[in-house]
Amino acid sequence: MSTSTLVGDVGGTNCRLALAERNSLGTIELHHSERFAVKDYKHFNDVVTEYLEHQSAKPQRAAFAFAGPKFDDEIRMTNVDWIVSEENLIKTFGFKEAIVLNDFVAMANGATVIPDDGFDTLIPGKVNYNKPVAVMGPGTGLGVSCILPGRPPLIIPTEGGHTAFAPQNDIEIEVLSYWLKKQGYVSAETLISGPGLFRLYMALCDIAGEPLICVREDEVVAAAEANPKSIARKSVVMFCDILATFAGNTAFTMGAVGGVVLAGGVTRHISPFFEESNFIQRFRQRGHGSWFIQDIPVRLMKAHFVALYGAAAMVLEH
Repeated sequence: MSTSTLVGDVGGTNCRLALAERNSLGTIELHHSERFAVKDYKHFNDVVTEYLEHQSAKPQRAAFAFAGPKFDDEIRMTNVDWIVSEENLIKTFGFKEAIVLNDFVAMANGATVIPDDGFDTLIPGKVNYNKPVAVMGPGTGLGVSCILPGRPPLIIPTEGGHTAFAPQNDIEIEVLSYWLKKQGYVSAETLISGPGLFRLYMALCDIAGEPLICVREDEVVAAAEANPKSIARKSVVMFCDILATFAGNTAFTMGAVGGVVLAGGVTRHISPFFEESNFIQRFRQRGHGSWFIQDIPVRLMKAHFVALYGAAAMVLEH
């Protein structure tokens, strides 16, 4: 398997590695995928070593997408104490080429090649990559990138998830106040992420004077599905609302008239609740600025392993 390219999607919680190659039709194929819990490893290199031993593989090239910003040839992860450089990867594993990139650069790159059936429609319209397109998604953090038109498209990574949370009604102001007392600064990522969903639930329980029934974020979604009148249900619906506000804010900031793509596992898990929320209203109602955003489509990425395909394309396009 020395002709394959090693690819990875590394978040704050999980790391997935696979081998990628182009088939005779020119399509990228992934195989031998494995998932690793980030907390079980001191450094990313330990994950790569274990994977290569499992697969008895010696790939010549590698591309890895990380949840964190890139400086020169180095990634510094946002929610994990890992620093990974291209030079170190080449030296350690003998790759001829190694690329590290922000995960939402890889996600955006993958989004441009996914067929229409890889998306669900939240706000109608066709995403137009001949105009700026915003790609974002909640996971352990909140990733944000922008696709600018070109051949190939230019993808701009950002740290937009760390912008300030923007409440739009009384209960959201109470949630903001609750978390301001605990941590001083409340970013969008504080509440629009996997851990953020649980933070919303904690705040709403405190505001309502109710005990915590759930103790983990995945339990919040399950409780929301089980009981339409529960605080868990209110939490998930509010999550959809504030995600819509953030998506609209990002579209304004980036001039993303080509569309907005929502990605990530958390988005897929809460997708059954979008219809119950005020997603379209929260995205579109912008006072004097509403005219700008009325025709911007919003798609939900339902395809899996998009960041892996996007990372693979960074090498296999060469």
